Amino acid sequence: MPNKNESLKQARDERSLKKRRAVEQAIAELHENNEAITFKSVSTVAGVSRQYLYNNFKEAISSERDESRHAIQTIDGVKVPKRTTEEHRHLEAVLRNKIDRLNDDLKKTRRELATTKQALEKARGESEHWRQTWVKSRSTG
Repeated sequence: MPNKNESLKQARDERSLKKRRAVEQAIAELHENNEAITFKSVSTVAGVSRQYLYNNFKEAISSERDESRHAIQTIDGVKVPKRTTEEHRHLEAVLRNKIDRLNDDLKKTRRELATTKQALEKARGESEHWRQTWVKSRSTG
């Protein structure tokens, strides 16, 4: 009959092997999908904690991450750096904020344009008044 400690060690080794294979598959999958490799992306795909990755795969993921940071991909004929999904969310938020600021600026500019048009119409009216007054004075004089 196997020793209890041996069976626990065997179960632990099996779990460790499953985790290791999951991490290796996750890295391969990220490579295959041409996605940036980070501790967070690997932990999400593999279903393991980041601490596990730092403890067991720090060198491998760090080197992959450094390589992917310098990697460039082509989107619609334009070369851009690879991004992680978190960076995409951040960029989306930045762009949405910029769009909101530009919309606010556009509203402000339209209000200023309307005010300027009103002032121009008023000036044209005054100018026409003074022109008519001048014409009358020339014709009577």
